[in-house]
Amino acid sequence: MTFKMANKPRTITVFNLRADTKEFIGEGDAYIQPFTGLPAHCTTVSPPAAKRGFVAIFDDAEQAWSEHEDHRGTVVYDVSSGQEIYITEPGPLPPGTTGIAPGGAFEKWDGSAWIKDDMAERQALVESAENQKAEMLKVANDTIAPLQDAVELDMATDEEIALLGEMKKYRVLLSRVDTSNAPDIAWPVEPVNVA
Repeated sequence: MTFKMANKPRTITVFNLRADTKEFIGEGDAYIQPFTGLPAHCTTVSPPAAKRGFVAIFDDAEQAWSEHEDHRGTVVYDVSSGQEIYITEPGPLPPGTTGIAPGGAFEKWDGSAWIKDDMAERQALVESAENQKAEMLKVANDTIAPLQDAVELDMATDEEIALLGEMKKYRVLLSRVDTSNAPDIAWPVEPVNVA
């Protein structure tokens, strides 16, 4: 039934809507003053009986209800990344998702289940080794630079000269590390300054 204004006060049954989603949230009575309209966020159009897993949403323009899937509170997983997605809005589940959680960091979706992705794990191990190697080379370079300056300026102590030679050997060995063997890498041991 469509609401019509009246010239006398009345109490009518209204169906309350959530302001943001326009979903049905309950029925109640509303006191209507003469020559006034309905309170905000309600209608006199009766909602359909809610089916399990659905929510009734009101369309103001059409003055009609429609049923929408309601998965709010559900956790699904993006099949391309494995990222967890928490559903907060009514509607169908996002495409490309599953309710099955991946079992680890290096898994991929095969269309029906998560399977171990050996290639992704291998690539992550190699990238981690490359980052470690780059950091170790930076530390070696930062150690060698002032020692080299001291030698070139004839200001180096015997310990600094010895450490410079050891650090250069270490840097060469480090530069030869094959990161494609990760995680089975025998990293060279950084010389210790005994001075």
